[in-house]
Amino acid sequence: MVNSGVAEPAKTSRTDSEPDKQTVRTRQPRQNSGEDRDNGFVRYFLGKAESNGGIPALDKEVNTEGEALVEALRQGVTFYAVQEFRVIPDLAGKRPQLTKEPVPGKKN
Repeated sequence: MVNSGVAEPAKTSRTDSEPDKQTVRTRQPRQNSGEDRDNGFVRYFLGKAESNGGIPALDKEVNTEGEALVEALRQGVTFYAVQEFRVIPDLAGKRPQLTKEPVPGKKN
């Protein structure tokens, strides 16, 4: 064992130096899953029950992701979140650029 002449601080446990504190958990509000829906960027659809898993077959549209989760579970089907975009070409520079712009969905 090599002694460098430097004294090491004494190790103390957390309970030795701090009084007992009880951790209080506060509940954080959830982000509104329907926020994007209000802006028209995301639309939620239940899948058709007789769909064979190949091409998605959309059935009823629901308002929020939460509603889609509950209804899909209740009916035993899948659900789809659909986003619609418009392509905007930018031909100003040397290299053409394509950008996407969200298309507002229909309002119920």
